[in-house]
Amino acid sequence: MRSSMMALKPTCTLSLLAILAASLLLGVTPVGAISPAQSDTPVTLYAAAPTSITLDPLRISRFDDASRDLVENLFVGLTRFDPATRQIEPMIAESWEASDDGLTWTFHLRDDVQWVRYDPGTDSVTAVRPVQAGDFVYAVQRACNPLRPSPITANMMIVEGCQTVANAFPEVITDLFIAREIGARATGPYTLEIDIAVPTSYFPTLVSTSEFRPVPREAVSEEGDWTAAERVITSGPYVLNSRSASAMTLVRNPLWPDEFSGNVDQIDVTLTDAIASAAQYDMARLTPAEADALRSGSSDVLVSVPGGQITALGFATDRAVVDSAGARRALSLAIDRQALVDQVFPHEAIPATQFTPAGVVASPAFDGLTYDPAAARAALSAAGYPDCTGLPEPVIVLVPDEDPVWTELGQFLVDQWTVNLGCDAGLFEIMPLARTLMIELSHGTYDSETVTRSHSWITQWSADYPDANAWINDALHCRYGWIHTGRTCDQGDAALDRAVTEADPDARTADYAAAEEAMFGANGTFPVIPLFMSTATWIQQPWLADVNMVGAARFDLWTIDTDAQPAR
Repeated sequence: MRSSMMALKPTCTLSLLAILAASLLLGVTPVGAISPAQSDTPVTLYAAAPTSITLDPLRISRFDDASRDLVENLFVGLTRFDPATRQIEPMIAESWEASDDGLTWTFHLRDDVQWVRYDPGTDSVTAVRPVQAGDFVYAVQRACNPLRPSPITANMMIVEGCQTVANAFPEVITDLFIAREIGARATGPYTLEIDIAVPTSYFPTLVSTSEFRPVPREAVSEEGDWTAAERVITSGPYVLNSRSASAMTLVRNPLWPDEFSGNVDQIDVTLTDAIASAAQYDMARLTPAEADALRSGSSDVLVSVPGGQITALGFATDRAVVDSAGARRALSLAIDRQALVDQVFPHEAIPATQFTPAGVVASPAFDGLTYDPAAARAALSAAGYPDCTGLPEPVIVLVPDEDPVWTELGQFLVDQWTVNLGCDAGLFEIMPLARTLMIELSHGTYDSETVTRSHSWITQWSADYPDANAWINDALHCRYGWIHTGRTCDQGDAALDRAVTEADPDARTADYAAAEEAMFGANGTFPVIPLFMSTATWIQQPWLADVNMVGAARFDLWTIDTDAQPAR
């Protein structure tokens, strides 16, 4: 989408956690240095990323795809999202199980993944020690600590005690306090237990995210930037070789225990905030503005796929007209989403066919969002407003005020309703409003003295873990969904409640399909009207293959045809 859409350090104390970490370190036998297993001429991928790139797994925003790409290849977690199967697969955790009450998860870790660092003096990769359960404990505790520089993410609040620590007074936060309150513990070097606040079937998906990635306490606790090239310790299939203000290089980790299906030995990353040419990169993610600039001359190397954000029309279900599910359904059926995208957001969006996008874990196959003016008129008539007669007041549509494109979107919707429902244009009113106030409106926390009490508003949602639950449930659930409409809970929410605790993957997918049908099917209640998904666009040269279309970049899967790749 367009650009418009888009603490203090704790006092160190000698705690039981520190003693445990030290004892684990003493039991590790050092491993010698090993030179990178590369040919005389390594296969090099030329990429680009913004200068604001971060390698700290805890400091990545949900919209920072470039940082996620690098962290995905430098650090690995308990589980990993497999873009080929679109399922969660074991990574450092070989297996796991939940207790009978679903509140304690036990992860059994493999012992062959090493913390490593690159030594430029000897041009070698050195194993520091194995990744162990204590590294995950420290990562969870660090993620819940409100005194660290990055905001605490909602994903972490599932861990028992995380919310208590996050809301504690700064003066009581010590290592001992955090270790006592948070339900994460190493019961052995390679056995990890995590207590969660409520039974959650999608917990293996949550622990695949960057917030749950292990970090080495001995590196992070030092002063300064622990991700600097001369200090960073990593655990993934690639190692940070060098880093400057304008460039970064990753090389294949020769101590990585798993097979590489791709042939990329090295990634040379140019750090730039303005990509003006496609020729110098094998792969580079683009902003909408960059994509527009390159589209005329380099369209053959641009790849666009559904992105990570959905735009929808939300409703205040206590207002006349939109308090009726039939009327909301009529408004949806009257919208030609393909025409909307073509006219208002060309190249930047694709029409929504469901709320939960394809490609995430447990995403259902659903194609219920249709354009049918005749059915729209029938639904509006059944709701008591034939040809828009009898509307007690104009329907107010709020749009963000930061870009005229949003007013254009509002006008498109009004034009569709006017023509396809037989309404008078005067029955709709478009009102621009500051986005911050619209977010409050979506949350249901607005001040009625500063926000006009409208019927509908433009809202957006972006999930931060690759699971159906992160979309339709986290966004739309009647009680705790982010988009708060004040509606009554119904069968769609009952399906979501079942999915949250459903252990069988197929049954969980079926529950999300039932929720999509209940909300957006032929008799759907339409708590919101999904309009379109953003697109993600990148440069991909023809000699680069096996690039994953979903999820963060998996360089270990990619293949370069070196005969076709030009010299740079």
